[in-house]
Amino acid sequence: MRPADRPGMMLAMATAGFAVTFWAWALLSPLGATLREQLHLSSVQQAILVALPVIVGSLGRIPVGALTDRLGARLM
Repeated sequence: MRPADRPGMMLAMATAGFAVTFWAWALLSPLGATLREQLHLSSVQQAILVALPVIVGSLGRIPVGALTDRLGARLM
């Protein structure tokens, strides 16, 4: 059975994936103060620590999009 034949399952999996990644990313901000104290970070270093996952995710979309165009979405 092809994934396109089960749109409900695809929607549920996409929603669950989004929820897990958002939850993990949202934990960085509240943990920022604790990490700053334990790692002795400056405020700039703390800001980079919190922003890094967003920046990497944003920049990572560029090569993944190019590979998807070249190799196809199913392979990626």
